[in-house]
Amino acid sequence: MAIELIIFDKDGVLLDLSQTWFPAIVAIARHAETLIEGRVHHRQLLEAIGVMLEADGAGGKVLENGLYASGTYSALVPAWAALDSQLAHIMTHPEFRAEVTRIAATSVKGKTAPKGNVVPALTTLKAEGYLLGLVTNDGAATTTINMRELGLSKLIDKIVTADSGHGKKPEPGGILAICEALNIPPQKTIMIGDTQADHDAATKANCRHVIAVTNTAPSIPDFMPESSYAISDCGALPELMKQIR
Repeated sequence: MAIELIIFDKDGVLLDLSQTWFPAIVAIARHAETLIEGRVHHRQLLEAIGVMLEADGAGGKVLENGLYASGTYSALVPAWAALDSQLAHIMTHPEFRAEVTRIAATSVKGKTAPKGNVVPALTTLKAEGYLLGLVTNDGAATTTINMRELGLSKLIDKIVTADSGHGKKPEPGGILAICEALNIPPQKTIMIGDTQADHDAATKANCRHVIAVTNTAPSIPDFMPESSYAISDCGALPELMKQIR
């Protein structure tokens, strides 16, 4: 069967996770530190979710396959609550979650950075007849900002976000929803991801292939063991698709 549908994760695959989201998570961690009256420094909060600050605190990076890289807000709650029990209550309060959404939208606006030559690559894939999907554990509000700033809004045929009602990765609901909406079976679908959550969602959905976007490319990372290929960014995808069956 020929491949007809390519589904992408967003953060770390289509956009550069550190350049785009680093300022947002630092701002959120600083806000949490304030709410617990400084009992835990925001540097410790960040390290607990796989975000490393440089010594001067001005820069840093998001670790590959860390808790924050997986994009699941619910995974952050126990990680931060383990450092200060009050955060378990604070982080599940609607006011805090609303503030997190506001901080994220404010911080990311105008800062969306592509990971490699994303737009030319997806433009080529679209011209070659592939349908393109996006499944993300991020919400619709910031996903809309990201897609608009990347210039990908008109290239993606179907977008499923964390608040679309299809669950979150590593569950396969988002992938299956895209397949159903575009009338393409998973057996004719490829998933492009950068975390274990992407890998597990794709294997549960029975996608034809999983392709890892990773710093270790062309070596397949340990946390995505059933990946068929590994690439450093999506710029390599049009050429790779010529050999995938």
